[in-house]
Amino acid sequence: MKTRRAIVTAAAVAGLVLAPTAAFGYGADDYSNDGTVSDTTPAVGQAFTVTVKGPANTPVTLTVTSNPASLPDSTITIAGTRSLTKTTDAAGDAVFTVTLAQSGTFTLVVTDGASGAVLSTQAVTVAGAAAPAALSSTGSNALPIAAGAGALLAVGAGAVVIARRRAQAVRV
Repeated sequence: MKTRRAIVTAAAVAGLVLAPTAAFGYGADDYSNDGTVSDTTPAVGQAFTVTVKGPANTPVTLTVTSNPASLPDSTITIAGTRSLTKTTDAAGDAVFTVTLAQSGTFTLVVTDGASGAVLSTQAVTVAGAAAPAALSSTGSNALPIAAGAGALLAVGAGAVVIARRRAQAVRV
């Protein structure tokens, strides 16, 4: 009984260990979302780079889309265009330089020119020019203090009047 159990256990373990080898045998690289942006919150007019990893010596296209869509295409500059195709180097890398001239949220999508597969999707938020800082509120509201002081003066004056009347009543 022990031998039979040991053989069944060994067969189950071997099946579990060897089962995924067919999936690992496929040699295609996964390039999904394999990109970086040097600055995800650049200032208006500040250039930043988009680096993507894809198949070697393959054209890849970077497309920049604004959100809201009402922002004009002229606010997007990628070496003079809104969409740019470059060929990856022997290591599979491509680098794009992007400048955004208006505040908003932009989506950067890099696609493989050969297969059409999306290699990278990144979001960039460009903040508007900083508004001048408002001065902090200093000082205090004088009305409650003045009301309190007036009340204390009235009570003090009343106490003086009452004390003088008592003093006059005792003399008489």
